[in-house]
Amino acid sequence: MKRGNVFRITSAVLISALLAGSLSACVSSKPAEGTPGSAALSPASVDSSRGVKVGFVWPLTGGSATIGQQHNDGALMAIEEINANGGIKSMGGKKIVPVTADSETKPDVGASQVERMITKEGVAAVVGCYNSSVSFTASETAQRYKTPFISQGGVKNEITERGYDWIFRVNNKATYDVEEMLKGIDLISKENNVEMKTYALIYESTDWGSDNAKIWKKFADERGWKCVLDEPVTVGTSDMSSQISKIKAANPDVVNVSFYTPEMIVFSKTMTANRVNPRLGVWSVGGGSQDPAYFKAIDPKTYEYNFVQEDWDVSGPLNHQWIKELDEKVRKEKGYQLNSFFAQGWTAAYVAYEAIEKAGSADKEAIKQALQNLDIQNSEDCRVILSGYPRIKFDKDGQNTYSTGTIIQYQNGVGVGLSPEGNRAPGAKAIVPIPDDFDTRAKDGKK
Repeated sequence: MKRGNVFRITSAVLISALLAGSLSACVSSKPAEGTPGSAALSPASVDSSRGVKVGFVWPLTGGSATIGQQHNDGALMAIEEINANGGIKSMGGKKIVPVTADSETKPDVGASQVERMITKEGVAAVVGCYNSSVSFTASETAQRYKTPFISQGGVKNEITERGYDWIFRVNNKATYDVEEMLKGIDLISKENNVEMKTYALIYESTDWGSDNAKIWKKFADERGWKCVLDEPVTVGTSDMSSQISKIKAANPDVVNVSFYTPEMIVFSKTMTANRVNPRLGVWSVGGGSQDPAYFKAIDPKTYEYNFVQEDWDVSGPLNHQWIKELDEKVRKEKGYQLNSFFAQGWTAAYVAYEAIEKAGSADKEAIKQALQNLDIQNSEDCRVILSGYPRIKFDKDGQNTYSTGTIIQYQNGVGVGLSPEGNRAPGAKAIVPIPDDFDTRAKDGKK
């Protein structure tokens, strides 16, 4: 099955499919008045006999803590909306009861939390866990206990390529991320008549970074590009002077980077301090380069002109009134702007709800079958797919083949959508070759 390229379908097509009975309902109703806050959603405050428990495992402490919290914010706010709008209608209005746990950004902890949720909390399904290494082990635990696991965030290819039938991934896998970046480079190079020849890889040495580097090298080499540096970095490194010196000496056209927040801060500061300026820029696969904590820790000039593969349609708040209103709510209640992490948490929570609604039961086998048959197509006011995907439909491996992202470039401190062309901001154009203006870049920028 090919991944979709069109980001919206008409309401007429959706309605027709619904009438045919082939799609799970796409919730488009507005939030109910007087919706309670997320705090009211803790298991202790909800009568579990009247609801269906769903587990959420995120990195709420450790190196990915702020990212995990934003995933959790999105998930809980989505459930708040679902419950306020009548809950699980096929089960007489029963509520979704979220049970949240902290993976501590550790694979063994994530796996034990999933086991505890299944054996002690009695959850009907589990959503998580952002980090690839954590998602890999946690999903294995869910498979062993025959519990539906909705993977959100982890891109390691093998999460959905082990022959498991209880695992479903909503977001991109690593191959998709790399494809989007390389197509972005192709497009931007062609538009600006700049030839791409060489690249360097620098990445954290766990599953996520290593997978990205391996896949990038395979596809880039097929294009005839030359790898001039392949540099894994140990997680927790606080000094990258030697690595950045190697990048400067190699002088690649592009630097591809995969770091979580702490390492991304060190990388960016060291690149700027050493005035390393790749001709076609730094291209990040996401992670720390999307985290508000990263932007708070560095000056805008350190990420100016950088390209980032964002895991959602960044133009959503500009093009859709309900997303704009949600963005305003997130800013007011959470203190940050709507982003890919919140959007992914929201979407994953809605997918869990849609499967339970379709199953009409908390029975795990019924929910698994509902996920296998789930087909949600995006429309103008569909509130399920905040991530911006055109569709959510899982293949035989449990991978959503319609997951997509947007390549952005930071220009004057603001992320501007560029690729694919359908996600491009009006009038936007990439700035390449990258100007060598470290002293003045992003002078007026702010995040």
